[in-house]
Order: sequence, then structure tokens, then C-alpha cells
Amino acid sequence: MENPKEEDTKKKVNAAAKYSAIGFQMIAIIGLLTFIGYKIDEHRKSKTNIITAIFALAGVGIALYQAIRQATRE
Repeated sequence: MENPKEEDTKKKVNAAAKYSAIGFQMIAIIGLLTFIGYKIDEHRKSKTNIITAIFALAGVGIALYQAIRQATRE
């Protein structure tokens, strides 16, 4: 049988790992969509990076949705 302090420490470590993973996932989603938008703008040879901006904002929206969904799920 484990010590209650050890169980509490394990729960805190698991929670920290869970939330840091959510942060890395957000960075990956936003970065990937921004990169895709950049490549599309580069391929189109556009003077303004409107597709990059649109994809970056979409990435932020998707990342926030995923983070909220994961944080509220138990």
C-alpha cells in the first residue's frame, strides 16, 4: 500500500504531464496550419500572406477547442 503523500505527488505529476501535453499539442496544431498556409501563399506567389493568416487563426481556434475539450474531460 502506498503512502498518501506519494499518491498525491503522483496525481500532481500526472496532471502536470497532461496539461503540458495539451500545450505542446496546441503549438503543433498552430505551427502546422501556419506552415501549410505559408506554403500555399508561397506557391501562389501572393504579395500578401492572407492564406497564412487565415490558416493561423484557424489553427488557434482548433487548438483552443481541443484544449478545452481535453481539459474538461475526466
